[in-house]
Amino acid sequence: MESHVRKPENLTAQFKLIRRMFKFTAPVKFHIAVVIAIFIVYAAAETTTVYLLKPAVNAIEKISQAPPLSESIGIWEWITSPTSPGAGLRKALLWLLAAKLITSVLSWAKTVSSNWQNMSMVYYMRAAVYDRLQRVGFSFHDQYSTGQLINRALGDLQSVRNFVNVAMHASADMTFAVVFYLIMLYSFCSPKLALYALIPLPFWCLAIRRFAITMQPVYQKQVKASDTMVGILTENIAGVHVVRAFATENLEHEKFKGSCDTLLGWLLKAVRIRVIMNPVVRVIAHTAHIWLYAIAAVYVQEGKLAIGDLLILGSAMWSILGKMHQINSIADSYQAAVVSSYRLFEILDSKDTTPQPADAEPLRPGGGAVRFNHVSFSYKPGEPVLTDISFSVPAGSVVALVGPTGSGKTTLANLLGRFYDPEMGEVHIDGQDLRDVTVKSVRESVGYVFQETYLFSDSIARNIAYGDSDASIENIKQAARIARADEFIEKLPKKYDNLIGEYGASLSGGQKQRLAIARAVLHNPRILVMDDALAAVDPETEAIIRSGLERIMAGRTVFLIASRISTARRAHRILVIERGRIAQSGTHDELMQQAGYYRDVAASQFASTGAGQGASHMDRMVRRSAKQSNRVLDD
Repeated sequence: MESHVRKPENLTAQFKLIRRMFKFTAPVKFHIAVVIAIFIVYAAAETTTVYLLKPAVNAIEKISQAPPLSESIGIWEWITSPTSPGAGLRKALLWLLAAKLITSVLSWAKTVSSNWQNMSMVYYMRAAVYDRLQRVGFSFHDQYSTGQLINRALGDLQSVRNFVNVAMHASADMTFAVVFYLIMLYSFCSPKLALYALIPLPFWCLAIRRFAITMQPVYQKQVKASDTMVGILTENIAGVHVVRAFATENLEHEKFKGSCDTLLGWLLKAVRIRVIMNPVVRVIAHTAHIWLYAIAAVYVQEGKLAIGDLLILGSAMWSILGKMHQINSIADSYQAAVVSSYRLFEILDSKDTTPQPADAEPLRPGGGAVRFNHVSFSYKPGEPVLTDISFSVPAGSVVALVGPTGSGKTTLANLLGRFYDPEMGEVHIDGQDLRDVTVKSVRESVGYVFQETYLFSDSIARNIAYGDSDASIENIKQAARIARADEFIEKLPKKYDNLIGEYGASLSGGQKQRLAIARAVLHNPRILVMDDALAAVDPETEAIIRSGLERIMAGRTVFLIASRISTARRAHRILVIERGRIAQSGTHDELMQQAGYYRDVAASQFASTGAGQGASHMDRMVRRSAKQSNRVLDD
């Protein structure tokens, strides 16, 4: 889903936007205070350095009027002698050298402190965005692709950070320097010349306003093209096995190249606008500089300005105009930040789809009884996914959810863990409405084993203990034994310290599922949701995993989202979900006596199952697994 980049319509809206962007500086107020103090001292030192040119030039002017040196006096003697004409120049040059050294040290301090403050602010900004991405509602993640969110958390964050720092540092550098220079010109040269120095400012403002109007649409196109490029890159890296399997490397390369070309086109357009803009600003600056020199020449001729003052004027104007050039950089970074800030604030302002009342209390202890009371839910308005779902599950029961793809089984399970809240109706666990208790307590009480297991690039022990970082290695091993994962873990070179690749690429499907089950065991929830967790494994592996599940399921409420009837038949109760409604409900034997989806699927899956010698190895494994499960449930 594309975001629509808004534009601040008036000055009030722009000031509000700028003020909000500058709120990112709140955690680094101390850093900023130090930086500003250094900028002030540096501006004073820089101005003093320029002013010290005056006595040096005046000393040279005196020397030019003195009689020629005697041939018996050497250069060194002339410079060091306290009575020679060069004594005044020596003193002026020593002061100028000291000022230059101090300015150099302050320049280094300014650079170091600016980077220190910059990196500190980036840290807090990234932490805020990452924290919000972790807590934002699932509906927000449903709206935007991974590539878009990555681009916002990196690219857009950098654009906002760049503007805040450029605006703050460049404004401080420019403001303090210009103020000190104007004070110097006003005090030691001429008040009128100080006013003449401000002539280019309104022309700059007009040029920059025109630049802003032209650049903002270009930046909007840039971020959109960047989203597309990062999205393609993210999907291609995640789906590299599919790309290789279908030999579509060239197709993906062309797709990525096309997105890069589009982005490059908009980047070059921005460059072309700057290429036009920069000469305009320079022409304004140089014209003002030359015009001021012409006025100063008249002042010199009239005796109102000394040669030393003229040199000060030239140096001061050169520095002032150089500082004023930073207005262009501030305007440029602001236009990029306007586009990026709204995209970044969409993350920071996004509301959790599972709000928590201020007086919410943890879920009370219980056995895991579940009740859905007339629950309806939809991801998009007018497109219901669940409609008027009502059922009750006693604590310790095993419930299977069966139905065609897209019928709402996973959505129902997600409501149980409060990933979303129902639009109508209530979901209760042990008699408490989930909207009245803390989200954390709900997530601690409901454990999930998903069909697509996600494992991190870390050790096996850390993957099992994910969410339970304080778990001891003994508890981790016990969970692995219950999930029948210890069988392959003990064969690995480093056993529980063995590192696994991204997404668990170094493990088989069955091994990954066993680790996911071990993770759920260690989590020890009162309710366990198995989201078609055994659909992707072969019957032999399924039988091994089931033997571990028998111990896990004992004493807790279990929801099995099942596509295999051999899995569903193990449940105490089976709910058949069709088109978002409960179409059938009962045990396996009861549903087999009713015409409907369940019996049709069962007949299809068991059609090839034989009872005699002709039965395949796969059939025997399915029957053996079903018998073991039924025996455990009967016990």
